Amino acid sequence: MPHPPFHCPNCRRALSLNGQTITCSSCGERYTVDNDIPQLIARRFLDPFKKTEQHFHDELSISASTGSIAGRSSAFHRHFKRPMLNLPPGSSVLEVACGTRVDGIEIALAGKDVTSLDISSAAIKHAQSLVKRTGVGAHLRLAVADGEHLPFADASFAATFTAASFHHFPHQRAALEEMKRVTKPNGYVIWGVEPQAWPYQTLYKLLAPVKAYIRRRRQRQHNSIADDTTTGYTEAQLRQLFRQVGLDILELQPVKFLSEVYDSGVRMASRLAGREFRPWTPLDRTLARIDAILERLPLVRKLFWHWNVISRVPG
Repeated sequence: MPHPPFHCPNCRRALSLNGQTITCSSCGERYTVDNDIPQLIARRFLDPFKKTEQHFHDELSISASTGSIAGRSSAFHRHFKRPMLNLPPGSSVLEVACGTRVDGIEIALAGKDVTSLDISSAAIKHAQSLVKRTGVGAHLRLAVADGEHLPFADASFAATFTAASFHHFPHQRAALEEMKRVTKPNGYVIWGVEPQAWPYQTLYKLLAPVKAYIRRRRQRQHNSIADDTTTGYTEAQLRQLFRQVGLDILELQPVKFLSEVYDSGVRMASRLAGREFRPWTPLDRTLARIDAILERLPLVRKLFWHWNVISRVPG
């Protein structure tokens, strides 16, 4: 099956390609193609928050390591990917705010047709090299787009998902409504690896001086407004958000216990040392197996770090 066609994010009408220019015949908005990647952002939607996030992720992506999909095959990623991996071959899946590592690669390797988007053109260029190395180009296409104004017609995809990125949207209900809009009736809207509230109320407050020290040393030109202002999500907040948008929650799963302590420790050590350390895969996998046990313990399971939400668009 072909990928769903791109539509104008400004007016949602069909687009026409002429060389390296994409034009909307309805509203006249013009977009470009850069290195085979459509740049489908209507500039009027780029408010100061989004521009800062865009610049931050551009800067982050330029210095990012080569990357691989190995870390995206952990238990908590497999949990939210499972409904999409089980879709019929050729099903269309949309990944919103894919960043540099692209969770959709594993889904494309399973024979689904994936479109992966990000607001950062540098992130998408970085992801393009990973897509080429994994050989999924026939099943995965990339584009630069704003997650709150998706460049597709209504009901275009069998599933739409975002991973570790939703808190970066300034208007989160609008973003979730967009994900629902472009998903077919009875299709999945999936929200993976988003932060739980308790660390922001406790541990992260204690670590604020360390964060400030790392930033002074790193001297980046831009920092993420979203990372600085998010307070994570409680179960009540999530249920209310999905209910307001009209999505039926099928699974609301706590994920990451000891594995997050280890991952966060490696990231902090890298930033303090000014060089990149990577998690040791055997230990990472062992901690993930322990986490799967902790998820079932009534008291301990309250100390998880992230949420996965699998929801469905009503039929």
